[in-house]
Amino acid sequence: MKRDKISRLILGLMALAAFVYAAKSAHDGSMPEFKVYDGYWMMLGAALAVGLVGALAWRWPRERSLPLVVIASVVGSIAPLVISAFTHNLPIMARLRGSWILAGADLVGPAVVAGVTCLWLAVRDEAGRRQG
Repeated sequence: MKRDKISRLILGLMALAAFVYAAKSAHDGSMPEFKVYDGYWMMLGAALAVGLVGALAWRWPRERSLPLVVIASVVGSIAPLVISAFTHNLPIMARLRGSWILAGADLVGPAVVAGVTCLWLAVRDEAGRRQG
Protein backbone atom coordinates (compact mmCIF):
# COMPACT_ATOMS: atom_id res chain seq x y z
CA MET A 1 0.00 0.00 0.00
CA LYS A 2 1.10 3.50 -0.71
CA ARG A 3 1.77 5.97 2.05
CA ASP A 4 -1.16 8.11 0.88
CA LYS A 5 -3.61 5.23 1.19
CA ILE A 6 -2.29 4.30 4.62
CA SER A 7 -2.67 7.86 5.87
CA ARG A 8 -6.23 7.99 4.49
CA LEU A 9 -7.02 4.72 6.22
CA ILE A 10 -5.64 5.98 9.53
CA LEU A 11 -7.63 9.21 9.21
CA GLY A 12 -10.76 7.24 8.39
CA LEU A 13 -10.28 5.04 11.46
CA MET A 14 -9.72 8.12 13.61
CA ALA A 15 -12.96 9.62 12.26
CA LEU A 16 -14.81 6.41 13.01
CA ALA A 17 -13.42 6.34 16.55
CA ALA A 18 -14.44 9.98 17.10
CA PHE A 19 -17.98 9.35 15.82
CA VAL A 20 -18.37 6.23 17.96
CA TYR A 21 -17.16 8.18 20.98
CA ALA A 22 -19.61 11.00 20.17
CA ALA A 23 -22.48 8.52 19.84
CA LYS A 24 -21.60 6.82 23.12
CA SER A 25 -21.32 10.19 24.86
CA ALA A 26 -24.67 11.26 23.40
CA HIS A 27 -26.23 8.05 24.68
CA ASP A 28 -24.69 8.43 28.13
CA GLY A 29 -25.66 12.11 28.35
CA SER A 30 -29.26 11.69 27.23
CA MET A 31 -32.00 11.97 29.84
CA PRO A 32 -35.07 10.16 28.51
CA GLU A 33 -37.11 10.92 31.64
CA PHE A 34 -36.87 14.63 30.77
CA LYS A 35 -36.86 14.08 27.00
CA VAL A 36 -33.38 15.60 26.69
CA TYR A 37 -31.37 14.20 23.80
CA ASP A 38 -28.94 17.05 23.19
CA GLY A 39 -26.02 14.92 22.00
CA TYR A 40 -28.09 13.25 19.31
CA TRP A 41 -29.45 16.61 18.16
CA MET A 42 -25.92 17.99 18.03
CA MET A 43 -24.77 15.09 15.88
CA LEU A 44 -27.75 15.49 13.53
CA GLY A 45 -27.26 19.25 13.23
CA ALA A 46 -23.58 18.85 12.45
CA ALA A 47 -24.29 16.17 9.86
CA LEU A 48 -26.84 18.36 8.09
CA ALA A 49 -24.61 21.43 8.14
CA VAL A 50 -21.56 19.54 6.90
CA GLY A 51 -23.65 17.83 4.24
CA LEU A 52 -24.87 21.16 2.89
CA VAL A 53 -21.53 22.96 3.08
CA GLY A 54 -19.60 19.91 1.90
CA ALA A 55 -21.69 19.68 -1.24
CA LEU A 56 -20.92 23.31 -2.02
CA ALA A 57 -17.21 23.11 -1.18
CA TRP A 58 -16.46 19.68 -2.63
CA ARG A 59 -14.66 20.98 -5.71
CA TRP A 60 -12.58 23.48 -3.76
CA PRO A 61 -9.03 22.57 -2.78
CA ARG A 62 -8.80 20.71 0.51
CA GLU A 63 -6.90 23.54 2.18
CA ARG A 64 -9.68 26.04 1.40
CA SER A 65 -12.64 23.77 2.09
CA LEU A 66 -11.45 22.29 5.40
CA PRO A 67 -11.92 25.44 7.54
CA LEU A 68 -15.39 25.94 6.09
CA VAL A 69 -16.39 22.35 6.85
CA VAL A 70 -15.02 22.57 10.39
CA ILE A 71 -16.91 25.82 11.03
CA ALA A 72 -20.06 24.20 9.62
CA SER A 73 -19.69 21.29 12.03
CA VAL A 74 -19.33 23.65 14.99
CA VAL A 75 -22.27 25.82 13.98
CA GLY A 76 -24.36 22.79 13.04
CA SER A 77 -23.80 21.16 16.41
CA ILE A 78 -24.75 24.34 18.30
CA ALA A 79 -27.75 25.25 16.14
CA PRO A 80 -30.17 22.62 17.58
CA LEU A 81 -29.44 23.87 21.10
CA VAL A 82 -30.08 27.47 20.08
CA ILE A 83 -33.32 26.46 18.36
CA SER A 84 -34.31 24.58 21.51
CA ALA A 85 -33.60 27.68 23.60
CA PHE A 86 -35.88 29.76 21.39
CA THR A 87 -38.56 27.07 21.44
CA HIS A 88 -38.62 26.82 25.23
CA ASN A 89 -38.13 30.56 25.88
CA LEU A 90 -34.78 30.08 27.60
CA PRO A 91 -31.73 32.32 27.49
CA ILE A 92 -29.35 30.94 24.89
CA MET A 93 -26.28 30.93 27.14
CA ALA A 94 -28.18 29.19 29.93
CA ARG A 95 -29.33 26.52 27.47
CA LEU A 96 -25.83 26.00 26.13
CA ARG A 97 -24.32 25.87 29.64
CA GLY A 98 -26.97 23.42 30.81
CA SER A 99 -26.31 21.16 27.86
CA TRP A 100 -22.57 21.47 28.42
CA ILE A 101 -22.81 20.51 32.09
CA LEU A 102 -25.71 18.05 32.18
CA ALA A 103 -26.27 16.53 28.76
CA GLY A 104 -22.76 15.70 27.57
CA ALA A 105 -22.30 18.48 25.00
CA ASP A 106 -18.77 18.93 26.37
CA LEU A 107 -17.92 15.48 25.01
CA VAL A 108 -20.10 15.25 21.93
CA GLY A 109 -19.20 18.62 20.38
CA PRO A 110 -15.42 18.22 20.22
CA ALA A 111 -15.73 14.57 19.16
CA VAL A 112 -18.02 15.49 16.27
CA VAL A 113 -15.72 18.29 15.12
CA ALA A 114 -12.66 16.01 15.32
CA GLY A 115 -14.51 13.27 13.45
CA VAL A 116 -15.62 15.63 10.68
CA THR A 117 -12.10 17.01 10.34
CA CYS A 118 -10.52 13.55 10.07
CA LEU A 119 -13.21 12.34 7.67
CA TRP A 120 -12.83 15.37 5.41
CA LEU A 121 -9.06 14.90 5.31
CA ALA A 122 -9.51 11.19 4.57
CA VAL A 123 -11.89 11.59 1.64
CA ARG A 124 -10.50 14.74 0.03
CA ASP A 125 -7.34 14.74 -2.06
CA GLU A 126 -4.55 17.25 -1.69
CA ALA A 127 -4.38 20.34 -3.89
CA GLY A 128 -3.20 19.61 -7.41
CA ARG A 129 -3.51 15.84 -7.09
CA ARG A 130 -6.21 13.47 -8.18
CA GLN A 131 -7.54 10.64 -6.11
CA GLY A 132 -6.82 7.32 -7.66
